[in-house]
Amino acid sequence: MVIHTPLPAIGRSMLGLLIPSIIYWVELLRGEHTCIDEIHFTYDRIKASLRDTHGGEGNETLKTVRIQGDEITHRIENLLDESEYYIERQGHLRCILKYLYNITHTCNLCSIAREINKIQKAAAPIQDLLCRFAHTGLGTIQTGRLENRHMAPVLNEFDFVGMIKSQQDLLQLLLDEEKGLKVIAVTGMAGAGKTTLTRHVYEKQQVKRHFNCRAWVQLEDSFTTKQMLLSLVTELHAESKKPLPEGISIMETDQLAGVIMRYLEENRRRYVIVLDGASERNLEKVQLEFVLNYALPKDNNGCRVVITTRNQQIVRQLLPQNHIIDVAALSNIESWILFCKRAFGQITDPPPHEAGKYIDRINDLCGGLPLAISVLGGILRREFHKYDKIITEFERSQTLGDATEILRASINDIDDENEKSCLLYFCSFPRSYAVTENNLIRLWCAEGFSQTEEAAKKYLSNLVERNIIQAAEGDYYEHAREGIKSYKVHDLMHGVLRIKAEESNFGTSSMSHQPRTYKRVRRLSVSDTSEVIPSKINLSQLRALFIFTKDTLILPSILSTIRSLWVLSLENVPIGNFPKEILKCTHLRYLNLQNTKVNEIPTSIGNLRNLKTLNLKGTFVETLPKEILKLKNLHHLLAYRYDTLRYTHDPRRPDKVFGVKAPEGIGQLNKLYTLSVVVTDNDGDIIKDLANLHQLRRLGVMDLMEKDGKNLFRALNQMENISSVSITLKENELLDIKKLQLDQGAPRRLQRLYLRGGLKGGLPDWFSSLSNLARLRLSGSQLPHESIDNLKNLPNLVDLSLIRAFNVKILLCQGGFTRLKVLDIDQFDNLVKVEIREAMSQLTKMIIRSCPHLERIPLGIEKLLNVKELHLFEMPSEFVNKLRIFSEDGEKVQHIESKWVYNDGIQKEQVESAYTDTLESGGYETASEGKSGINEDFNDEITELEE
Repeated sequence: MVIHTPLPAIGRSMLGLLIPSIIYWVELLRGEHTCIDEIHFTYDRIKASLRDTHGGEGNETLKTVRIQGDEITHRIENLLDESEYYIERQGHLRCILKYLYNITHTCNLCSIAREINKIQKAAAPIQDLLCRFAHTGLGTIQTGRLENRHMAPVLNEFDFVGMIKSQQDLLQLLLDEEKGLKVIAVTGMAGAGKTTLTRHVYEKQQVKRHFNCRAWVQLEDSFTTKQMLLSLVTELHAESKKPLPEGISIMETDQLAGVIMRYLEENRRRYVIVLDGASERNLEKVQLEFVLNYALPKDNNGCRVVITTRNQQIVRQLLPQNHIIDVAALSNIESWILFCKRAFGQITDPPPHEAGKYIDRINDLCGGLPLAISVLGGILRREFHKYDKIITEFERSQTLGDATEILRASINDIDDENEKSCLLYFCSFPRSYAVTENNLIRLWCAEGFSQTEEAAKKYLSNLVERNIIQAAEGDYYEHAREGIKSYKVHDLMHGVLRIKAEESNFGTSSMSHQPRTYKRVRRLSVSDTSEVIPSKINLSQLRALFIFTKDTLILPSILSTIRSLWVLSLENVPIGNFPKEILKCTHLRYLNLQNTKVNEIPTSIGNLRNLKTLNLKGTFVETLPKEILKLKNLHHLLAYRYDTLRYTHDPRRPDKVFGVKAPEGIGQLNKLYTLSVVVTDNDGDIIKDLANLHQLRRLGVMDLMEKDGKNLFRALNQMENISSVSITLKENELLDIKKLQLDQGAPRRLQRLYLRGGLKGGLPDWFSSLSNLARLRLSGSQLPHESIDNLKNLPNLVDLSLIRAFNVKILLCQGGFTRLKVLDIDQFDNLVKVEIREAMSQLTKMIIRSCPHLERIPLGIEKLLNVKELHLFEMPSEFVNKLRIFSEDGEKVQHIESKWVYNDGIQKEQVESAYTDTLESGGYETASEGKSGINEDFNDEITELEE
């Protein structure tokens, strides 16, 4: 009898289970299941679907699906980060070595494979839903923008506040004697009052009398050229109370254009047409040039078309600059007048119901936006006893009804997701925080919103053109954007961005006192120490961290849980040592330790191989470790500080500027764009290394010796993109710059040049060929007077600072300096007289500092009619007294609006020029606190090396 044992069956069963696993492991060791090509494909598809469904914020289901889609893309980005180093190493190995490498990294393989599988399963249904929404059209905005749903109210003169110059300019353009068709644009940020201003002027009786045909068309986002023309026909006939032509609704575009043309040509009507709310979105469908060329007569009858838009870029391509009216925010006084009219129905002094004590808070909350002021005034009209509670609530939430919705609509107008991300990034900073242009560009590139700095600058330019972001106060270059150094968003816009960022998991801040789930947070800004950060916090998805608090106790708990960090900013945080937790963030692209107390960089800095920006400005780091040379992707290395201990009363005069000692071989970092400031060595090896940095755009060098001058200029000649150079000579060294030569092509991009130290024999002839030079600072040069001729013909020079630059008693500027805006004369110990003859016609700001023997204000200043500011630092009282009213030079400076005197770096008085002011204040007015221009000038000083 044969006994059949079950063991073979069991064995076959077990073998059946084992074989697939064995095959899987073999495939895994061969590199299968961890291929990132397919996951890249999934990432690209979801990103495309998110773009296709952009703008569908009104659909809650779509909003939820889009958030889930964003989360999937974030998971893929994290996976690619985690697997990048492993896959890169694997790719360089041959077959057998690759197997061995994979065997020793089995855990990595399993983790990557599992995550890829999970992502693919989760992505499939989300991708399907996004595609369905895109195909049904629900992912596009279906309604017009909120600001155009209702016609702007017609305001009487009492209700209309501010924008007086804009009113006058618009009236002038409408009613002038120019006979041809003129197109005018009114621009400004959302809520600034573009439509209200235009409507106010449109309804004036003198405008109605001047034009016998008027039409106001609100441009909806969904408009096509045909729909826009149909709306125009309807408005024209409604204005004249005539019936519409038969069959108008079925006419084609060219037929409608013909109807409008014939109607307006009838009796040579003089027309004014307002196209309200032009945007990129509706002008993609509305062919504005077609309307202007084929629907509107151009006969010499003085006809006008007015376009209102948030986006200056739209109209700049069509119109000359003098046909564009930019509506600025209201001043604090104008804001308060408008608020009183809305809240109390009248202008009262003093304000009723103790409302006056809330003036500053109301101005801060509304930021000069007429719409926001009107909304808040209406809310508080009957709530006199709840002012504090209501204003506090609005300050916390930063929302103001319709005003907020209009600002939200201006964000939705941005179709480019990367550009929108650049805008949302402003919520990473505290309210009213000004961010430098360079910092924004570097952050956006580090985040991957832009692959190049040029593209990032284009995003910035677009946001400025849209009037969504604003230049921070204190920038005095009015003629060109190159001079604007920092930007911010309106406080209300900041609140809208913060809410939108939190809704989409883009980022959050510790200022919103609401429970939140940190796990999905991509960007975290900590600026309020009153909010307790949990001791155990999951920040596994965090991409960027900004710390704006002095509380250093939170750092270890936060940094210890982060591995996928790309951006870390600890600016002004009082830490003394380099946080060791940072060294584990191997994906870090941007590290900002500015103004911390860090004094040493660890050798393990080489672990941060993806780093693009390392900011050590204001730290106590003196030497960079040789491991810094491992950072092959580094674009910006900033390391210098100013010691102001000796001159605490005047930070403009630092006792010493400190750079850092770089390791030999710094030229290996051949992707560097910025290197500032490096201290040269005695052997000159560092200067020789600079010749390998062909992509350098900004360079700062300290302790340069004359013997290294030739090598430095040889290196500069190889830097085709160099735009900013700062050279500080070693003490007691003199540079014979006349013997040094810049190649003809080298000066092409040079915009900023700072030379500190003695220059032998004056300036070379090639100096006049620096055709793009905008800012020049010469310090301690001790030049002969004839060198002024090398400067006066620089065609684009805007800012000139001369600090002990000329060893002269008389400084004569005769002719030239045609674009100069700012002149700073400082520490001319022997200077007795300055004379300006037929030069500097565009000068707006003059600064004179520490010239003890200068007898009087520069001769010829009375002819410089564009000068708005005169600042006098540490000047003798005899000099200042000559500027007072009825004194020797008082009449010569009557046209200058602001004349300030400073002692010990502190603003002391404003020299007055009006007779009534003399009687009231005795000749000068005590300056208010906090208005010193010294800080602005010092900020220019400490940022010049970077700029």
